Amino acid sequence: MPPQGLVSSYQQYKKDTDSIAAWLASTAKSCGYPSDLLTGGPANKPASTRLKGKARAEAKKKQATTTLPTTNKYIIKIKEFVPLAEFVASKREVSVSGSFIATLRRVIVARGGFGEKLAQHGAVPDELSDAKHGYFVGILEKVYEVLKPRVKIGLIDSSPAPSSDESDADDFANRFASLQVYEPSDDFLNAPDLERPKPLEGDKITYEAEQATSLEDLLVVVTMLINDINKIRARIQWIWSNYKDGLFDLAVAAIATNTAIDLARNLMEEVEPMFKDHGGLWKVLNRWYLVQMMMKGYEPFDLFKNDSTDNFNYDTYDIADGTYILTCRLISAFIPVIQPGNVPLYKDGMFGYYDPQSDRASKTGYQKFEEDRVLLMTIFTELMAVVRGIENYPVEDEFLRGIRELANTKQVSFYIVFAAQVFLDIHYTLREHAGKCFETLEKNLKSFDREIEEYFSFHINLKIDNWPARNDAMLREYQRKIRWILQDPGHQVKIKAYRQTGQTPPVSMEANRLLKMSPVLSGLMLYHFRSEIWDVGIALANAWGSITYSLHLYNALRSEKLLSRTWKDMDLVRTLLGDSSFFVGDAPGNLDQYMKKFCLQMGTTVAAFTKNRRGKVVLESRAGPRGIKDGAPVSLMFMDRYLRGTGQVDWKPEDIARIIDLGMWETEGSEEDGTLILGQIDDPEKLKQKAKTRRGKGSENAKLSPEQLIRALTFALQGETLELSVSYISMHRECWSLLRAVRKHCDPLLRELYTAAYMERETELCFVVGWIFLEPVKDRSTTLLLEARDAVDQFVRKEGTTVLGLLNDLDMPVEFVTEKNDSEAEL
Repeated sequence: MPPQGLVSSYQQYKKDTDSIAAWLASTAKSCGYPSDLLTGGPANKPASTRLKGKARAEAKKKQATTTLPTTNKYIIKIKEFVPLAEFVASKREVSVSGSFIATLRRVIVARGGFGEKLAQHGAVPDELSDAKHGYFVGILEKVYEVLKPRVKIGLIDSSPAPSSDESDADDFANRFASLQVYEPSDDFLNAPDLERPKPLEGDKITYEAEQATSLEDLLVVVTMLINDINKIRARIQWIWSNYKDGLFDLAVAAIATNTAIDLARNLMEEVEPMFKDHGGLWKVLNRWYLVQMMMKGYEPFDLFKNDSTDNFNYDTYDIADGTYILTCRLISAFIPVIQPGNVPLYKDGMFGYYDPQSDRASKTGYQKFEEDRVLLMTIFTELMAVVRGIENYPVEDEFLRGIRELANTKQVSFYIVFAAQVFLDIHYTLREHAGKCFETLEKNLKSFDREIEEYFSFHINLKIDNWPARNDAMLREYQRKIRWILQDPGHQVKIKAYRQTGQTPPVSMEANRLLKMSPVLSGLMLYHFRSEIWDVGIALANAWGSITYSLHLYNALRSEKLLSRTWKDMDLVRTLLGDSSFFVGDAPGNLDQYMKKFCLQMGTTVAAFTKNRRGKVVLESRAGPRGIKDGAPVSLMFMDRYLRGTGQVDWKPEDIARIIDLGMWETEGSEEDGTLILGQIDDPEKLKQKAKTRRGKGSENAKLSPEQLIRALTFALQGETLELSVSYISMHRECWSLLRAVRKHCDPLLRELYTAAYMERETELCFVVGWIFLEPVKDRSTTLLLEARDAVDQFVRKEGTTVLGLLNDLDMPVEFVTEKNDSEAEL
C-alpha cells in the first residue's frame, strides 16, 4: 500500500469505502455471521485446470495431501452493509471504534448532496439512475444510525449522522474547482495519517466494497478524478510559466511534465474501466460537460444556441476546456484518417493558421477552438511520421506514446486526451516563446557535436588501455545520432509520404517541425543527449584520472596558500561533485597527507614511486583506483527511460516520492514574496535524515499529493541541472593539458630527483602529481611544489575557464561568491 497521502481524492474515497466493508464483514464474521451469507462471495476463485498424461497421474498421487488454494478476497455487496451492521449491533460485547465512525462520516460527506444537486439542475438523465438516486448514501446513513449506540464513549460527538442536506451548494461547487494550485497548510502536512478501521486481528481475508455502477456514482468518481487531474494540469502550467521566466531548465520542465502526465494516467487507469457501462469515454465526458453547463446556469437547449455547423455552443468553450470534451472530440477525429502504413498529411492552412503573437484572452470561444484544432492537426502529422517511419527515435513522451497506441488500437484513452490538452496548455502558456525550446535544444546539440569532435582531435595520438577502441566507436555513434536528429528524420519520412502519393512536398513544410512544436519532446531530447554526454564524460575522466589527480595537486597548492588565483572550472566541478568523489575521507590539508591521500585515491602504494622497483613489490592497493562517484541522483533515476529506453513508464506517486528523497538540494524562502532560492543541503542533521530516508526509514514526501510531488520533483531536478550540464569531456581535456604543462615545467627537476625513468609515456602523466608529493619535505616546503605552482598559476590564468565559457555560451552563466571565513571561492 502506498504511504498515506500519496493518493487521489478517489483513492481516498475508495479506501474509506473498502475499510467500512472490511470492518463490517470481519466483525460480523467474528461474532458468528456465516461466511457463505456474504453474498458477494469469493472475488478470485481458482481457475479449473484439467491435467493430462503424466501430470495428471502425479496430481492423483498428491491428492491426499494437497488442497486447492483458498480465496483471500471477498467483494461485499452494498445491500449487505445494513444486515451486517444490524448483526454486529445485536452483539452486546461489540463496541464500535471511533475510526470506523469517522471514516463512515467522511464517505457520507463526500457523497452527500451530490445526487440531489444533480436532480435540482436536471442532470439525472435516465430512470435507472433516478431510481438509484441517493441509494448508497442512504445505506451509509442507516449503518451510522444502527451502530451509533455501540460507539465507545467519548469517541464520537452526539450530532446526528451527516446527511445529504448538510452539503451545501458552495461545497458542491468547490468540487468543480478551477485551475488553481492550493498549497496545503503546515497543519495538514504535519497531521497524523488518516486512521481507518481494519479487519479484526487474525482475519486474513481481504474485503472490498462492491463498486457502485449507477450514473450518479460514476459522476461522483469523475468529479473527484477531474479535480485531481486539473490540479496536476495547473501544476504543469506553473512549470512552463516559470520556464518562460527563465527559472526552470528546459529538460527539467519536460521531465517534470511527462512525469505529471504519468501520475495523471495512473489515476485515470483506476477509474476508466467504469466508463464502459456508460458508453465509454466520449459519452461520460459529454455527460459531465452537460452537468457542468447546468451547474453554471445553462439550460440543456443552450447547447445548440449558436451558428456553428457542428451544433456545439462555443460560448461554453471555457466549461468545455475544463471537462476535456473538445480535446477528446479532436483526438477522436484522428481515427478515421489512420490507415495501416500511411502517414496522414495535414495541409497547412486547411483550418487556418496559428498565430502565437495574437491575444488569446480576447478571442471568442470558437476562435480558441480553431487554435486547438490547428495545433493538434499539425502535431498529429508530425507524431504519426515518427510512429510510421522511425523505429529508433531517441525519446518518447506521453503524447507520442498515446498516438502510437491510438494508431494500433483505434481507441481513445483518457490519458491521451489529457496529454493532448497539456500540449495545448503549454503552447498557450508560452505563446511566441515556444520556439525558444527548439533553439535551446539545437544550441546544445551543436555544442555536444563540437565537444566530441574536439575530443577526437585531442586524442588522435593519445590512447590508454582503460579506454578501449569500442568506447571511441560509441562516441562516434553518439555524434552520428546528434547529427541525425538535427537533420530531422521525420522530415524525410514526410517527403517520402508525399512522393508515394504523387504529390510535391509543400514549400511550407519546414524541417524539425515536431521538435519546434513540442517543448516536451525538445526537453526530453535535451535530457537524452545531455545525460549521454555526462555519462561519457564521467567515464572518460575516471579512465584517465585527469580531473581527480589535477584536483589533488590544486588542493595542495591552495592548502599551502601558494596560488595567487583560483581555478574556477575546478572550483565548480569540486563544488558540484563534492570532495567524496575525489578524496578518501576528508581532503588533505598538509604536506604529510597529500601523498597518502593521492595513493589511496589512485589505488596504488608509495612503493610504486621508488627509484628501484625490483623484486615482487606490490604496486596496487587492495582497494584499487577510486573514480568519481555518480552524482545528480534524482536526474539519474530517469536515465533508463529517456536515455536507454528501458526504464519504468508507469510511475506512481510512491515512486516519485522515493526519487525526490534522493535529492541533495532544498528550497529556501517562498514563491509568494519572490525570495525562493535553491541551495545544496549542508546541514549535518538534514544530511543524516536524508541518509535515513534513503535506507527506507520514512519519507519526508510521503504526505504530498501528486501535484505537490511534481512541484518537489521540479525543484529537485533543477538543483542538479548545472551538475548534469558541465562538460566533463572538456574538463578532462583541460586537466590533461594542465598536467602536461606541469610536467613540462617541472621536467628538469623531476629528472634530477628521479631520473628520466619517472615517466616513460604520456599515459603515465597522472603519476607526475605523485612524484611531486613524494619529494622529501625541507623546511616545511618542497621545491617541486613551488615549481608546480608556477605552471598551474600560468595555466589557470590562460585556460582555467573553458568549462565556464561553454556554460555561458549555453545561457547558463555561473557566479562565484567569496566566503569570509576562509576566503575560498564558493559556487
